[in-house]
Amino acid sequence: MADIKTVISNKRRIKDVKSTVIKWVATVSDDIDAMWEIPVAKANTDLGFNVSVEYLKTVLGISKCAAQKYRALAYPLIKVMIENEILVSPNDISGAATVESRRKLLSWYRKLNSKEKSQLPIFGNKISLGKIPTDQRPIKQGELGFDVVKKAWESIHQDLENLGLLDTNYKSVSQRIEDRNSNPKPLHQTKKDKLNRLANLKLNDLLDFIEPSEAEPFIQIEQLFASMTNSLASESGKDNYRNACSLFIKFLSGLHGNTPLKILENFDEHLLSKYRKHLENNILDNKISSHHANTVLSSVRVTLDRLTKIKGLEYVFFDVAGFDTTRQTDLKKPFSKNERIQILEAIDQELNEAKLSLEPYKKTGMGSNPLDQNGNRVRGLSTLENARWLFENMLNCKPIHFSTAKTPIEQSFLRIIADSKKGLMTVYKEWGVTPIIGVELLLPYFLKLAQVTGLNTDSIIALNIDDYEPCHPATSCPCLKYWKERSDGYKEYPLDLIDADISWLTVKQAQTVKAIFDDVIRLTRDIRKNIDDEKNQQRLFIYQSNSVKHHGRITPLLGNEDKNSKKLTDVISKFVKKYNLTNDKDCPLVLTISRFRPTLISEMLDSEASLREIQLLLGHKSIRTTIQYLDSLDFNALSRKKLNEKLIEIQQSTLDTQSEEKQKRIELKKEDHVTITFKTPLAECKNIFAPPEFIKNLSSYTHGTPCSQYNKCLSCDNVIVSVKDLPQIFAMQRDYKLLIENSQVMNTPYARVIEENLELIKHIIDPKLSDFSIEELKNAEITAEYIEATFLVDGVL
Repeated sequence: MADIKTVISNKRRIKDVKSTVIKWVATVSDDIDAMWEIPVAKANTDLGFNVSVEYLKTVLGISKCAAQKYRALAYPLIKVMIENEILVSPNDISGAATVESRRKLLSWYRKLNSKEKSQLPIFGNKISLGKIPTDQRPIKQGELGFDVVKKAWESIHQDLENLGLLDTNYKSVSQRIEDRNSNPKPLHQTKKDKLNRLANLKLNDLLDFIEPSEAEPFIQIEQLFASMTNSLASESGKDNYRNACSLFIKFLSGLHGNTPLKILENFDEHLLSKYRKHLENNILDNKISSHHANTVLSSVRVTLDRLTKIKGLEYVFFDVAGFDTTRQTDLKKPFSKNERIQILEAIDQELNEAKLSLEPYKKTGMGSNPLDQNGNRVRGLSTLENARWLFENMLNCKPIHFSTAKTPIEQSFLRIIADSKKGLMTVYKEWGVTPIIGVELLLPYFLKLAQVTGLNTDSIIALNIDDYEPCHPATSCPCLKYWKERSDGYKEYPLDLIDADISWLTVKQAQTVKAIFDDVIRLTRDIRKNIDDEKNQQRLFIYQSNSVKHHGRITPLLGNEDKNSKKLTDVISKFVKKYNLTNDKDCPLVLTISRFRPTLISEMLDSEASLREIQLLLGHKSIRTTIQYLDSLDFNALSRKKLNEKLIEIQQSTLDTQSEEKQKRIELKKEDHVTITFKTPLAECKNIFAPPEFIKNLSSYTHGTPCSQYNKCLSCDNVIVSVKDLPQIFAMQRDYKLLIENSQVMNTPYARVIEENLELIKHIIDPKLSDFSIEELKNAEITAEYIEATFLVDGVL
């Protein structure tokens, strides 16, 4: 092809056209991509078509007459194109034009990348040719009437379905009407009868799910739970799943409403975590017992696990622990001081052991080759010292396991280990080798992260390797991006904002979090390369399975993919036994990730951290939510005392204790008295109802109304508000709203002042009205979270 391109570019007259055509055909016959670009046209051949004359003229740089004369020499290329399914043999109905239309259509589609395929206009679960720009449209709508073109069109849509870009369960209106007529809904059908009927339907493939409708929006959920009752003989066991189904549907309707719900579209990996949180809130509100919640949660967990076995769905979910049925308040009980000391020491000791795995293996040079030239053991040389020689010289210092050994050398190595009676894992440990990156190795990092941040299990499991941000663009402080259940998705956790001296945090948060991320990424660096799924490849916590069936398989820490591997809760139990962790009653410690959060909060209260710091750590938008959360915690006596002191301190700070200020209060009603000291970034006034005399003498001033000159800078034409002023203005808006929410100030004359200021602020920071960019406003709003009150309320109703 290079020679031909040179001929064309130089536009030289070709003397031997015949040789040029023959050479071109021979070259292109080995180039699939080039053949896809060759158009065909009607010709006097046994198939009725050949390579287009115009194409030969253009690509070879010959005259049209010469192309017509030697066109027959290109005919062998047609046979090759048919063999490679670029072209098809025409039938009696189709001809050269139909075959060419099919080639153009498939050639257009194969050149689309993944992004372009996802952006194709879809209508009625089909590509809409009419919505594709004319200059990009591969064929005309009418050409789809030909059989060979239609089949190619269908193959394209089948590929889009396989890629998940089309709805595999889509049915046309006529198909839905036909299904409804052939499967009429039974009259007066009870819930039990319906689930029994659904239980008789097969459910092995994604296509087996019934299409939800307005009449039966949760039919797929009912079908899934009904399938769980097939293997149960007792009615009581079946009733557990029926009851769990009803409660789960009620939960889902709260999330998505009563519109038709498709499992493929609405079930995510955090679903069980969200449902557990929902049950936990019901327990705390005394709506259900922890025992009943455990039964329901277990039924939902097993049902979701059944969902992971459905072909074509590829569903996975984060597993969660059940509830402690002995005492419901233990759900949020912080660790005692004695328990904290034990946990800290155990985690640090386990971290020191885990860090040894980061050190590269050092060859000892001991031993000699115990194998002959065929890889068989030599009698008398099967010693552990010689096995180590094999490990260092023949196995490249890479751990071999019984389930993965393939070569004679690997198998002979394992036989020597087996003869030693020590056990493979014991030998590897003595040699300082990390045989597998298992959950046990990652556990201390997991616990340490929970300890210093107070994040919940699902938030830690969902962390990605790039979720630690050393310098946030808005605050210039380190932060952690994390997923929070029952919230607006991913949130940002500011680090190193806690000023209190907390023994639970021996060093700065950011320093510890960065060290955890660095170590875990280094530990998993080699196995991370072997993950094909890009999403799972980015997970921070990934591990290798140590089960017999799936030994060495790499997966994120979801908890439901490998039933033979140890669950996170099992590994934590083993951790408790290993270090003999006990509670204050000298019984085995109940160590759960959820208890780290209230423990950190309890430490902050003990160390007199501000409620603002606690609010930021918890990720609450409202201080009221923070106070409600603190009130729900089962703190020890000291923590409760500190909490009461803080609440009293807040209350006292809002009361005017100065007799001079009391005298200046304006009587609004006989029972209602309010005095507010307004302090903003642009103005400050201790009593806006008592302005100085020169203000009272102004013609614009009305006696008994607030000062008309207060905080008028924002409305002045000369005012300059820069980007650096925006955080203060956002904070001002926040505090005005809190004042409105937590008092009756809007029933007083102060309401006018607040309404005016809120309106002025709106014109500055509302994206639709503001002169600042969306990014500038967003960063300023984030920074405002770290600004204390912009005005003080010195009196409340």
